[in-house]
Amino acid sequence: MPYMIVLADPSPSVQKAVQLVFAEPEFRVTVFEDGASLLESVPGLRPDALLVSLTLPGRDGYEVGRALRSRKELASVPLVGLRGSFECVDTDGTVPADYDEVLPKPFESERLAAVVRELIARKTGPSSLPEEPLWPGEGETAVRAPATPPGPSVAEVKAIVREEIGEMEREIEKRVRARVLSDLKDWNPRS
Repeated sequence: MPYMIVLADPSPSVQKAVQLVFAEPEFRVTVFEDGASLLESVPGLRPDALLVSLTLPGRDGYEVGRALRSRKELASVPLVGLRGSFECVDTDGTVPADYDEVLPKPFESERLAAVVRELIARKTGPSSLPEEPLWPGEGETAVRAPATPPGPSVAEVKAIVREEIGEMEREIEKRVRARVLSDLKDWNPRS
């Protein structure tokens, strides 16, 4: 049975990046765009790990983290916070107590995968024996686990993340330019 990774993030680029990071058959990613729908649906999903943006629409990631940790059935599920690069961590929020780890966005795909795998292994213990060849005993034949198909290459994930970062930068630049022009008009009423 694949590990259930639940992501709550409104950004389509983050959603796509997480789906690419966990594209292997051993994972299944379920996406929510806000905290309310996550909190409503997550108990029925039985997640193995939760990835939650700290800036969700409606109920933010701090509030969602506290709500998830307060539920007995989710208390031991790994919880990873995703913090935007321009966001500062809320010093009044209880991120260290509620989240097992907080990673910056954009995240390095290898780092995200390693953190999630480590947290799942820590909470559940190893799910299989090491991938070493089995030596046949007398009269037995060696049995090997089937190889899993490779996921997206690191270069592919990096290219997608770079493209999404570029789109985010262009969007931020447009918003800043519009705000500056608006402020200039307010400051100089003759224009």
